[in-house]
Amino acid sequence: MKTREILATILILIIPNLAMAFDCGYIGYKGCAIAEIKQIGFSNNAKIDTAGLNKTSIWQEGIANQANITQTFAIFGNNAELSQTGNYNFTYQHQMGINNYAYSEQTGSLNSTVQEQKGQGNIAKAKQFGIGNEAVQLQLSSFNSASVLQIGFYNKTYQIQGIGTMGNKSNLIQMGFGVITIVVQ
Repeated sequence: MKTREILATILILIIPNLAMAFDCGYIGYKGCAIAEIKQIGFSNNAKIDTAGLNKTSIWQEGIANQANITQTFAIFGNNAELSQTGNYNFTYQHQMGINNYAYSEQTGSLNSTVQEQKGQGNIAKAKQFGIGNEAVQLQLSSFNSASVLQIGFYNKTYQIQGIGTMGNKSNLIQMGFGVITIVVQ
């Protein structure tokens, strides 16, 4: 075999495996930094800031909890998961990179979710059950997917995805009273 053919074969066989070995997104968690916070109680505040290949999760139960996850540059994906049970909860997720996954689930009253993703191939999912919930998802670029499920009263949803770009998907399901929906792609 020629040197070029051998090199091409090596690249075709090894590069995809290296990408999978460092995957930290929603497909697997190999070769990444993992940060996890679990809280039970009242007036809790949780914050995780990471850079690189990250898998982060915050689980909170109680009243007046806040959660904040900031993840910066990852070629193969970041994963940010939040789950809150209780009243007066707030969630903020900021991801920067390619193939990021953000998930937020809230149960209770007066909850709010903000998911901001910069890069391509991002997925943002938010679920809310309760009264006075608001979900805002911003994705800037192409080939992103955003979905929200809200059940309850006073809910609002805003989804803005890479205005003027292509390949973005939006999915919304809302039930209740006083619901406002705005989707801009």
